[in-house]
Formats: sequence, structure tokens, C-alpha cells
Amino acid sequence: MTRPYLEDRALRSTGRACLVLALFVLVVSSAGAAESALDGYSDHAAFLAQVRELAKSKYVARASLGETLGGREIVMLSIGAGKRDEKPAVLIVGGVEPVRPVDSEVALRLAERLVKKAETDASFRAVFDRVTFYVIPRPAPDGAEAFFKKPFRERSLNERPIDDDNDARIDEDGPEDLNGDGWITAMRVEDAAGDSIPHPGDDRVMIQADPKKGERGRYKLYIEGCDNDGDGKLNEDPPGGVAFNRNFPHNYPYFESGAGPHQVSEVETRAVADFAFDHPNIAVVWTLAAADNLLEKWKPDEAAEKKRIKTALLASDAPYFDKFAEAYGKIRDKHGLPRPPKSAGALADWAYFQYGRWSLATRAWWIPTKAEEQSKKESPDSKDQGKDQGQDAKQSGEKDKEPPKDERGAEDRSGLAWFRARGVEGFVDWQPFDHPDLKDKKVEIGGFKPFLRQNPPAEEFDSLAEKHFQFLVEVAAMLPKVSIAEVRTEPLGAGVWRVTAVVENEGVLPTESAMGRLARQAQNLQIELQLPNGIALVTGHARRTIGPLAGGGGQAEQAWLVHVEGGTTPQLDVRVWSPMVGSAAKRIILR
Repeated sequence: MTRPYLEDRALRSTGRACLVLALFVLVVSSAGAAESALDGYSDHAAFLAQVRELAKSKYVARASLGETLGGREIVMLSIGAGKRDEKPAVLIVGGVEPVRPVDSEVALRLAERLVKKAETDASFRAVFDRVTFYVIPRPAPDGAEAFFKKPFRERSLNERPIDDDNDARIDEDGPEDLNGDGWITAMRVEDAAGDSIPHPGDDRVMIQADPKKGERGRYKLYIEGCDNDGDGKLNEDPPGGVAFNRNFPHNYPYFESGAGPHQVSEVETRAVADFAFDHPNIAVVWTLAAADNLLEKWKPDEAAEKKRIKTALLASDAPYFDKFAEAYGKIRDKHGLPRPPKSAGALADWAYFQYGRWSLATRAWWIPTKAEEQSKKESPDSKDQGKDQGQDAKQSGEKDKEPPKDERGAEDRSGLAWFRARGVEGFVDWQPFDHPDLKDKKVEIGGFKPFLRQNPPAEEFDSLAEKHFQFLVEVAAMLPKVSIAEVRTEPLGAGVWRVTAVVENEGVLPTESAMGRLARQAQNLQIELQLPNGIALVTGHARRTIGPLAGGGGQAEQAWLVHVEGGTTPQLDVRVWSPMVGSAAKRIILR
């Protein structure tokens, strides 16, 4: 079922019978509450315990970025050696979509692997000499706790009270577990005005009717629940809130559900944005989320690039994103990758278009959209079934009458196939239900169980983390790295010298992205001639700004005239640096 949503047409009901029913099933289901929707995942307390244990390493510094409305700490791990905030950094953010706690679990395991590798591999410690890793594994902990509360309901919102239906009451009409099975799923209601029908190949899956195919809708779809406030609508004012990954400024979805009262309105989003601005050494932001811009790459758009507000990848940045995508493609292929959802107010978009950094977004795990076909291939009796079916077709003369494949509901059908192949009870079969608000309608409750299509069994965490760790090491190796490739000195007479320094970028990435220059958030590369007593500058400024250097050997040349007083030691130093790139220095002897 792809669209469990609330119909806006009025449903006449007082809601009282439904409220009594909801209270009863809440008591029943809470009595046997499970620890989590899937075993092996860590709730907030367990997650913090793992963070505290990891922070015992000398390579880790733990910091608190704030406390949510629900009283939960937002933690950050700074991983590296020495003066971490003075080195180029990669910021890793997991759990931006609380319905996907797998992203938090993988992010924390990336931190664990960084520490373990440094503690056991001397050669890897050289990475810490040049790069710092910041990890914010679970920036939206309030929303994530829905994964650990029965009845289970997918929820991306924090705990900010919001009057969604503008009736001067707050959070009074949310979904309920009406059948008491511990899962808040969906309801399908027979209605001639509906726009949904069962899939012709699997009547568990609901798809939108296509009038061009002569189809007429038979059902309306709702989230499981009833009309608690008696306004004729179902579940239109659930508890909370604001969605973390819809609250950032770029492409902000004004007035839409979950967007919040304004951009960066929440403790959680402000905490991450403030941290980013307070750390100008961040060169790359890597978000683990449902969105993806490496396997399904962002593409430049010439028309969009001409607009004042940029909404598409800049053409001059595209070759470097290709390098990221190539590196990620080495550890993961896009087999069966679901189509990335449209993003609005997302962290990954903001990080590139407004924060001006290289922004990577990857999906830690997914059910392949071809899981249905794959399960048939892997079925031990599929060949025999095929032979039997072929024989039957020949005998009946109906070999070519197999119905055409309907691509609608492909992800849902793949999910069902994946559950079947792995013995996961991820779907609640549709069952009739006597709904107190829909007495004159045929109502069935069922559908996909919350969370199980977005998150894998816990035994997959380590393999997923290992793959992403390999990519992280490659990303660190790609960061820009400046050096002073050459210094030339030339005596001009009367104690005057021309000093020339050639700066080179030895890294794969340029010292600044094209979007970074437009956003004006990244600090420019600077070069300074440090003059001791007795040596004076004749022309220009000792400290200057250098334009961006291309990756793979881009160079810039700077020259000064200096005067050396008699008896002065003829030596001085030149230094080049920026927070995102690091620094390099060289001593110059005037000979």
C-alpha cells in the first residue's frame, strides 16, 4: 500500500465510541509492549551508553549540542588527533529521518571503526594527522523513540505541540491501534468516491486507479484510527511536531506538514546548523538518509544555473561529484535502489546550496525494487513451477494470455517478496473491522508494518558499516591538500629581493566548490609572508587571498618585494592555509 493518508472529506462521527475503543486497545497492547519494532536496535538510553563508551578513547571527544523538547541529548563525536578543529573535517550525520534508525546505527559504527582502526593500525593514524571526523549519529532523538514504543507507528516528527487542524486544540486526534495488534497500519474503506484499487497481481497492494485503463476507484485509504475530536475527519491532528529533514532553509516547504513554523525553528536543526557554522573546517557533509545523490547523481541544469537562486548542481562541480559517485560505486551498486524521494528542507540540500560544502547523501540500506523477481529466481522449486506452468499453458492453448506486467506498486510488491524470502512477518493481512465512525462502510485494517521496509535486521549493521567505512576513507583521501611547491628568490640590489611562492593543491578536490564561492560561507585560501625584524615589505600586502585551486595540481603564484637591512639574518617564512584545506609553511633563505 503506497498512500495511507487521511481523506479530507467529512465523516460524521462524535468520536466517543472510538475513543473508548482506542483506550481499551492501548491498555491491552501496552501490556505486552515489545522493546523495539526490530530486535537489535538501540533506544536513546542504550545509544548514549554506546557513545559514552566510545568517548573513553583518546581519539574521541564527546560534546552535547543541546537538549530536545523531550529532554533527550543531541550528541556529537569529534574523532581525530591533536587540534581537531584546526584540520579539514568530514561531518557525518545519521538519523535525519527518524523512521530509519538504521542510519543512526551505521553512523555510530562508522565512528567505532575510525577509533578501532586508529588504535590498531599505525599507518591509519596518519589520516588523523590531516583529517578530523565529526559524527552526529542521531540528531533527532525524539522522533527516533517511536521505534521503541508500542503500538508502533512511523513518525518523523519531534515533540513540538502543533495544532494541525486549527481547532484551538493540540494533538487531540492521532492514529490508534484499533485492532490491538501492536502496529498502527492502515485502513481501506470501500467507497465509490475512492481513487484506489487492489493491484491486479496481488490484492494486498493498493494502487491508484487509472481512468485511461478503464479503471474506477473502489477504496479510500486512511491511517488506522478514528475521529477522536468529532470534527468528521480521521487522524488529522496527531502528536507533534516538526520533521528534522524538512526544517532547513533550502527549498523550504512553507506551510506543509512537518515543516515547522519557520526555517530552522527546532532545537535539533539549530544545533546541527550552529555546529556547522561554528566549524569552518568542515569540507564535506555526508548525510545518511533515504535520499541519494551518488547512485542517483545530482545533475547540472544549464537553465537552472542561470537563475539567481541555485537549485541544481553547478556544472563546474559536477566532475567532482562524479568522483565521489565513482568511489561509492566501488562499494555499492544501485541494484534495486528505490527512486529517491523528493527533498524539501533537507539537510543535504542545504549543506551544498547554502552552507557551500561538498554534500553527499546516501541510503544506508534498502529493499531492492527487483526483490520480487529475484525471490522467484532463488526459489528452489521455481524451475519446476515454470515447467508445470508452461505445460499447462500448452495444454490449454493459453500460453500467450498472461496479463501484462503492471509496474504500479512495484516497491510494495518487492517488499512483500523480500519479507517472504526471509521469513519476516512484515505485512498485516487485511481483515474486516467494525469501525465506530464508518458504520455504513466496509472497513478493513491491514498493510505494511511500520519501519520494517526502511530498516534491515540488526545482523546487517556490521557489513553495512564496513562498506561505508571504506567509502569514508576514500572521501578523506580526496580532500584538498595545499603545499608550497616552489620558492624563488631574486636579488634586485640595494638590499631589495623579489620573493615568489608557488602554491599547489595536491588533493583530488578543489580548495573550494563553485557553489561554495557563490554561497560565500567557506573561508578563502590565504597566503602570508611572515617578516622578522630587519626585513620590511616594499610593495603590496604581506597577507593575501588566493583564489580556488583546482584539484589534482592546481597552482597559484604570489610574489613580494622585501628589503633586508644590513646585519639582519636573511630568512623569512611563508605560510598558506584555510580551515577547510589545512596549512603548509616553508622557510625561505635569501641567498
